Amino acid sequence: MLHAELLPLLLPVLLTLAAGCVTLAAEPFLAGESKHSWLPWVAVLILAAAGVALAIAPTGHLHGIYALDGARRWLAFAVIAATIISIGGLQQTLSRDRFPGGEAYALACFGAAGAILMVMAADLLALFVALEVTSLAVYALVGLRRHLRTSNEALFKYFVMGTVFSAVLLYGIALTYGSTGSTAYGVAPLAGREQLWMLGHGLIIAALLFKVGIVPFHFWSPDAYTGAPVAVTGYMGAVVKVGGFAALGLLWLNMVAAASGTHPGGVLAGDALVTVTGAGAKHLLVFTTLFLLLALMSILIGNFSALRQTSARRMIAFSSVAQAGYMLMALVLPLSRADETVALGALWLYLVGYAIATAGALAVIAAMAGREDRGDDLAGLSGQGRVQPFLGLCLTVFLASFAGLPPAAGFFGKFLIFADLVSKGQIIVAVIALVLAVVAAGYYIKLMVTIWAGNAKEAAEPGNQVLVRWALALGAIATMAVAVKPDLISRPSTPAVSATALR
Repeated sequence: MLHAELLPLLLPVLLTLAAGCVTLAAEPFLAGESKHSWLPWVAVLILAAAGVALAIAPTGHLHGIYALDGARRWLAFAVIAATIISIGGLQQTLSRDRFPGGEAYALACFGAAGAILMVMAADLLALFVALEVTSLAVYALVGLRRHLRTSNEALFKYFVMGTVFSAVLLYGIALTYGSTGSTAYGVAPLAGREQLWMLGHGLIIAALLFKVGIVPFHFWSPDAYTGAPVAVTGYMGAVVKVGGFAALGLLWLNMVAAASGTHPGGVLAGDALVTVTGAGAKHLLVFTTLFLLLALMSILIGNFSALRQTSARRMIAFSSVAQAGYMLMALVLPLSRADETVALGALWLYLVGYAIATAGALAVIAAMAGREDRGDDLAGLSGQGRVQPFLGLCLTVFLASFAGLPPAAGFFGKFLIFADLVSKGQIIVAVIALVLAVVAAGYYIKLMVTIWAGNAKEAAEPGNQVLVRWALALGAIATMAVAVKPDLISRPSTPAVSATALR
């Protein structure tokens, strides 16, 4: 696959940025309710055009800085889909609360553009810039309700910790450059600088683990999820998670290929099969051991903390910690010392399904929770499925995906990750993770029972729900449609193709 031209490759990103710029420029010229009637539709229509541009964009790379292949394309689609659902949720929330500004729609588009660039990044400096674009937009969205103390507290904690880990990421990039002479992914260290290479990549990985909310870097997430508007919480959980795990997975795939001496040179495709030699696996043993420990801790702490919650937002915040643990398990290397191949198809499938389900579930909760999301606890959501059956059905589909129930996308994601662990010799880990997945199903089912069997109350005051209902319907269909052909996303390249870089 060849070098691509600038405009066709980056057109989806440019259109996503255009959606933000157009809505931001038009916002001062609209008054009151008009902002929430027109701006979301303008943003969504331009984002839909970005999705079309992404579908026809060429496979290739731009001077080794940004690249597009099968896996990256699906992940970018997930970012756009989650952003559209979140904008629908924001529209109904902000119109219901009579929020005076319309800047949230522009911020969501800018954050999505940064997340797409994180997915497409093949260079560490490009990744840093993309990460900061996303982070700055999300910081502003978290603090959208400036009059609430909880919102200000959430913004402060997220901003301070995010700034610290941005510095950690930048220092890791500096050390990696010192060990390789390059900021590109997958460059092997110079002779005698292997330890510096490991340290630099360790700092980069730590910063990305913070972004995706892995234990012990998860302490910000419950407060940030609770302080932000519910629709913003869904946006954070979907878009930031896709960008962070895409960057982490692609960086790790390149590290494995470089450490094994099997990197083909150039830009490695995200759906490549990488050959891992015994020496390469031994060299990265410290990372794969840490991934296993942190993944199990995240699943354990996330699930048992979620069981105790009565707030739907905090429940899903801790749930997201557990879900991140399952995704991290996809990065574990085989135990065998013989040459084996690894691919990240299971992670990509899990990530796409999780992003859509997260944005959708929290958009539904935002619609049910009432003004300023005061009814986002179990008491406030009680019986809302019977009062608003369409929203209840959509939430049930998304919660089923979280719980890993067939035929939702989450079932296939978990199944492939467990099967991958078994094939790598990690049978005990797979069994523990499976048992904890059954524990997690308890609080998802509790939430399902609450919305359908609880004491029904009047429906929350509605905002503008036309856009969010269409987006939720399409999101629920997409979550279930994965059952038709799950390998469409998770299928890796053939070994012959994996030996060819995007030149």
